Amino acid sequence: MFEFSSILEFLEENPNWINLMMFLLVFVESLIILGLFTPATLIIPGIGALAASINISPVVILFWASLGMIMGDTVSFFIGKLVGNKVEDWIPEKYHHYIFQARKFMKKRGMLSVALGRFAGPLRCTVPFIAGSLGMKSKYFFPIEVLASPAWASLYVLTGYFLGVVFVEYFTYVLIAIIIIASVYTVYKDPLKSRN
Repeated sequence: MFEFSSILEFLEENPNWINLMMFLLVFVESLIILGLFTPATLIIPGIGALAASINISPVVILFWASLGMIMGDTVSFFIGKLVGNKVEDWIPEKYHHYIFQARKFMKKRGMLSVALGRFAGPLRCTVPFIAGSLGMKSKYFFPIEVLASPAWASLYVLTGYFLGVVFVEYFTYVLIAIIIIASVYTVYKDPLKSRN
C-alpha cells in the first residue's frame, strides 16, 4: 500500500532531493526547444508544497528555482550567441513560429522582453535564445535575468509553498490531478504542430 508518510519521512531526512528536483525541472523548462515539452509551471507549485511540508525554508526553495532558471536561460542565451543569424537553419522548421513570436515580442518590448517573456508561455524558453542570436550584450541580459528569476519563481513556487498544508492533506487527489493535467497539457499543447 502506498504511504505518503514514508515518502515525507525520506524527504525530511534528504531535503536536497526536493531542492535538486526543483532546480532540474526549472532548468529543463528554460532550455530552448526542451522547454516546450516541460509542463514545469504545472508541477513547480507541487514541489513548493512538498518543500513546505518538510520545512524547507521558502528562501532556500526559491533560491534553487531561481538558480535553475538562470542556468537554463544562460545556456539558451549562449546557444543563441553561438548560432547567431543562422537560427532558421539550426531550429527545425516546425518550431519556427515560436522563433518568430519571440523576435516580434523582443522588437516590441526591447530589453524588458527578457523579464516579461518568462511570464508568457512558450516565450519562456525562446526569448533568451533569440536575445543571444540577436547579439544582446551580456551586460544587459544578465542583470535583467537575475532580477526576473526570483520574481517568476516566487509566483509559482510560493503559490504551492503556502498551500502546502492543503496539498499534503489531499495528496492523493492532488497527485492524480497533477498527472492528469500534465498529461493532457503535454498531449494537447502539441508543440510539434506548426501554425497554418
